[in-house]
Amino acid sequence: MSIDSKELINLIEHEIKELPGREAHRLMSPRHRVLKPTKDQKPRQSAVLILLYPKNDSTQIVMIKRAEYDGVHSGQIAFPGGKKEPGDNNLLDTALRETFEEIGLRRNDIRIIGKLSPLFIPVSNMCVHPWVGFYNSQPVFVKQDKEVQQVLSISLDQLLGNEAITQSVFSGAHYQIEAPCYFVNGLRIWGASAMILSEFITILKRNTDLGRS
Repeated sequence: MSIDSKELINLIEHEIKELPGREAHRLMSPRHRVLKPTKDQKPRQSAVLILLYPKNDSTQIVMIKRAEYDGVHSGQIAFPGGKKEPGDNNLLDTALRETFEEIGLRRNDIRIIGKLSPLFIPVSNMCVHPWVGFYNSQPVFVKQDKEVQQVLSISLDQLLGNEAITQSVFSGAHYQIEAPCYFVNGLRIWGASAMILSEFITILKRNTDLGRS
């Protein structure tokens, strides 16, 4: 990516003021997926962190592979994060607390750039609020083994290219579904994580030459 960290942060801060929301979410949404709760539903609130850091001449995005368990999100690629707890002052607190608990990075070392659109996850009746942050050096991760199988670093360059997007069939103990996904480094990123990534990548590409070379 021909853009340094300072320029990237400035770009995100500018573009994040006007978000595409569901328009971008739909690009990576499985067919017939519900994008908003019904009037009777009261989704639980959660938050995740899209964490960026510089490595050599590239920018990396931190993701995790969830531990295997008897649930719909078992083994999936996700962002650090989780549900809001009573002790959290707000949803940013939630994202930062969960990031520390899951991968060991302290909030004081993370610069928060802004917030993306909330996304409803029907299968778990959850509304997730994504925040974007920047870590100024290469992190040393300390993963929580109970919830995190692996901490992953993915080059932003790889995600910006259209060749990263494909279609695949996903199956688990309680489901089988065909959906669009990002396929990088042998990883398939789909569902809510792909939809959140889609909005982030959309704002990066907007009014720039990123991903067009």
